[in-house]
Amino acid sequence: MKVKVINEKSRYFGGIFKVIRMNFDNIMVNYQDVGGAKSFSFNDVECVSENEIDEFLIKNRNFLKIKLKRGISVLFYNALYESLELEIKEEIKELSLLRDKYKLHKSKVWEKEMLLLINNKFPLEVRASGKNFKKNGYSININKMERDNFLEVCCGEMEIIEDQINLKKGILSSLKEAIDYIQEAHEM
Repeated sequence: MKVKVINEKSRYFGGIFKVIRMNFDNIMVNYQDVGGAKSFSFNDVECVSENEIDEFLIKNRNFLKIKLKRGISVLFYNALYESLELEIKEEIKELSLLRDKYKLHKSKVWEKEMLLLINNKFPLEVRASGKNFKKNGYSININKMERDNFLEVCCGEMEIIEDQINLKKGILSSLKEAIDYIQEAHEM
């Protein structure tokens, strides 16, 4: 895939660059003058497809919310899309990623566990696996979740995140306190 810079305020306006990698928010491109790579917001560029998977990613950017670690091909997005459509029996217009866990086993088999809400009405738990650096042969298991179970899982995820935030706040407070002590000690 390539991108053309369409932001007139950018010094790179009109430039066309080869995409190195991308996520939901940004596109990293190959650019020699800035140390080999430059990051752009999707709002600043127009994507230029070079193949079918590029077209898929342009049309289904929400799938970029799902993180693919090294060894998982971008073709996984298309396989997941097709599996999800078969399960819900309608076109995917909205994908909300609520949980995304990744595990790599010693046998070079990766495993992903995702909690998704599709089209704001289909709560799904997805377990997928595949071999590192393989472009096919994915195992994708999709389970429709009952309303109460889905709500319980979401509340559990929220508690985990709140605990992590509180832990980080405690660490942040300790760091600020340490800075204050050191600054006061050097002022004496």
